[in-house]
Amino acid sequence: MKLYIKHIFAASAIGLYLSACSDFLDEKGYNTDYGYYKTSEGVEALVASCYQNGRGMFSTSNTPNSIIFQEIGTDMYTIGGDGGTDFALYTSTMNPSNDTFSAFWTDCYNGIARTNLGLQYLAANTEMDSELKKVREGEMKFLRAYYYSILITHYGDCPLLLEPVDKPTFNFVRSPQKEVLAQVIEDATDAYNLLPWADAEGKVTNDYGRASKGAAGHLLAKAYMYRYSQKWAGTQSNSNMNEDRGAESTDLDKAIYYASSVCHFGEQSGSGSLHELATDYSDLWRFDPKTGGPTPDDYAGPEILFSIQFSTDHFFNNQNPTAMNDGGNWLHMMFITNAEGMPMTTAKGDGDKTVVWCGEGQTSGVVRDLITGRGWRRTSPTPFLYEDNGLYGPQYYASNKHGKLIDSRLYKSHVWVYYCNAEPTNNNWCSFSNAAGNFDPSDIGMATGEPRYGIGDPAIVFSMENVDDRFENGTMSEKLALARAQEPYWYIPMQSINRPGLDERGDRDGIRNTFPGLLKYLDTRRASANDQAGYRDYFCFRLAETYIILAEAYALKGDFVNSAAALNIVRERAAWKENEEKPFHYYKYDGGNREDLTKSTVEDMKVSSNFLSRMSEDEILIFFLDEYGREMEGELHRFEQLVRNGADFFVQRVKERSELAAPNIKVFHRFRPIPQRHIDRLNPADPNPQNYGY
Repeated sequence: MKLYIKHIFAASAIGLYLSACSDFLDEKGYNTDYGYYKTSEGVEALVASCYQNGRGMFSTSNTPNSIIFQEIGTDMYTIGGDGGTDFALYTSTMNPSNDTFSAFWTDCYNGIARTNLGLQYLAANTEMDSELKKVREGEMKFLRAYYYSILITHYGDCPLLLEPVDKPTFNFVRSPQKEVLAQVIEDATDAYNLLPWADAEGKVTNDYGRASKGAAGHLLAKAYMYRYSQKWAGTQSNSNMNEDRGAESTDLDKAIYYASSVCHFGEQSGSGSLHELATDYSDLWRFDPKTGGPTPDDYAGPEILFSIQFSTDHFFNNQNPTAMNDGGNWLHMMFITNAEGMPMTTAKGDGDKTVVWCGEGQTSGVVRDLITGRGWRRTSPTPFLYEDNGLYGPQYYASNKHGKLIDSRLYKSHVWVYYCNAEPTNNNWCSFSNAAGNFDPSDIGMATGEPRYGIGDPAIVFSMENVDDRFENGTMSEKLALARAQEPYWYIPMQSINRPGLDERGDRDGIRNTFPGLLKYLDTRRASANDQAGYRDYFCFRLAETYIILAEAYALKGDFVNSAAALNIVRERAAWKENEEKPFHYYKYDGGNREDLTKSTVEDMKVSSNFLSRMSEDEILIFFLDEYGREMEGELHRFEQLVRNGADFFVQRVKERSELAAPNIKVFHRFRPIPQRHIDRLNPADPNPQNYGY
C-alpha cells in the first residue's frame, strides 16, 4: 500500500516518496506500507526524506519559489528582463489565490508532516542503537524547527502541528507567531543538545549534508535575534502590523551564546565546534568566468553549516517522480544576464540616432556554453548594488574607501567579464565622433580596421563607472557611445546604461536585462549548455553569517570591542590579500592606482570599536543589514533580513532602494497572504484566517 500523509491544507492525500539526500544513504525510492517504518532501515529512509522538501522550496521550477520569496521585490533585487512581475512590483496579483503562496506553504508543511511521522516511528523503534536514535531525533527536530522558522518569517501566525495527521482533517487554526517561534526555539534547542558537531569535513555520522549541532546553533542564534527584534517590530506606524514574538530579556544574550559556540569565539572558544571559514571567498563558489573552473565539485568544507543537496543523478532531484530530467537546481539560470547575441548598439548615441558599434552585422563572439550559462534573467540587481553610495559605498568602511577598491566580494560574487568563445564579426577598431567628443584608434596606438579582440579575450565587460564623469560634453547616451568606441570590447558601465520602466524591461541595453550576473550558482557540470537542471548544493547556513549575527548582537548590546573582533574575521576574509591581483577594473574604472593592484586591503577592510560605537541604533541595524547583503547577496535570505526588524523597516529600505517596487509596496506586504486554498477547506472556519491587508 502506498504511504500517504494528509497534507495540512488539503483534504486529499499526497504521496510521500522517500529519497535520500545526495551524500547519505543509498538513493532509493520506497513505495511501501506503514510496516516498513517499524524497521531501522525504514526509519533511516524516513529521516532522510525529511530533507527532501528543501529542494522544491528553494531551487527547482521555472522561477523557483526561493527567489520569489526571498530576493525579488527586496531592496537588492527586482524584476529581470524575463519572468513575472507581481512579487517585484507588489501588484494586485500578489493575493491569497496566487498559487505561489500555496506551493511554498505546501512544501513547508509537507516537510513538517514528514518530521512528525518520523519522530513517531523513531520513538517506537527498539532496534536502533540508542546513540544513533538521539542523532536522528535531533535531525528531525532541527528540520521541523527550520520549516516552522520559514513559515513564521513569511506568514506570521500559522497552524502548529506536532503530531502526524493520518486522516482527513479540516479544523486547523492559526497559532500566534510567538507560540510557533517558541516551538522553533524548543525544537532547535533539543536538536542542539542531541546532535554532535560535524567533523572537520562537515560530516555527521559519516555523512555529508546531515544537520549538526552547528546547524542547530545557527538556527537558534537567528531565532533569538528574530525574537529580540520585537523591540522594533512590535511598534509600527500602523498598529495592525505590530508583532508579538514573545520576546524575553535574555534573547540577545542567548543569540550571542549560540553564535559564539558555533564560531568557537571568545568565552565559547572551547565549544568543540570545528567550523571554519573557507580560506578565500571564491573557494565557496569555485567558478572562474574564463575557465569555468577550478573544479567541478561543490565546496564541501567546514564553513557550511546546513545545505540543501542535489544529486548528480537527476532521478533523485525530482519532486515529481514522473518528471524525468526536470528537477535539479535551476538557480544557475535565474541571476545572470543573457550574454549571447548582445546587440552592440547605443540608442541616441549620436543625437537622435542609434549608434552601431563597429558597423552593421557585427557579433560579439559570445555564444551560449556551459561557462557563459543560460541566462533566464528572472531577477536583476537594483542600482543599489553598483551606485557610488550603494551597497559598497564608503560609508560602510572605516577607511572611508569605496568597496570596489577594497572588498573582493563585489568582484568575486559576479561575472564582470564575458570572454569571446566564438569568432566575432565586424568588431574592428573605427573612428567615431559625436557631441561628446572625437576618437581615432591611432590615439591609443590601434589601427583602424584591425579586430578589437579574438577568441579567449574579453568580449563583454561590465563596470561601475559613470561615464558622465569621463566627458564634459554631450548627453549620457552620447558619452556612453564615445566611451564604447574607445574600448577594446563591448562595454557596459552600469551607472550609464538605460534605466527603463517596466514596459521596456526587455531593453538589451538596460539595467533590467543586462547586468553583472551572480556567479554563485553557475554550474559547468550540466550535460549541455541548454540543460536546466543543475547539480549545485544550496548553502542554507554559512559560518560567515553566524559571525555577522554575533557581531550585530554584540553591537546591539553595546560591546563594540567584541563586535568588531567578530566582524573583522569575516572582513579579513573578504579583503584582497597581498600579491592577489585585483581585476583590471581597479585601475581602469574604479579609481585605483595600478601600482596597488596586488597590495593587501586587509587593514582597509577592518572596522574598529570606535567606528561602530559612533553609530546610532538605527545606523547599526542598517550597517549590519548591508553587511549581510555584501556577504550573502543572492543566497536567498534578503526578505528575512529586511522583515526581521518589522514592516516599517522593510518598506522604508525597499522604497529607498528599488524604484520599481516603491510605488506599490505597503506595510502589509511584510507578511504573505495565507493561501486561499487552505482557508477554503477549513471546517469549522478559522476565526483569524488571513493576514491584515489581504
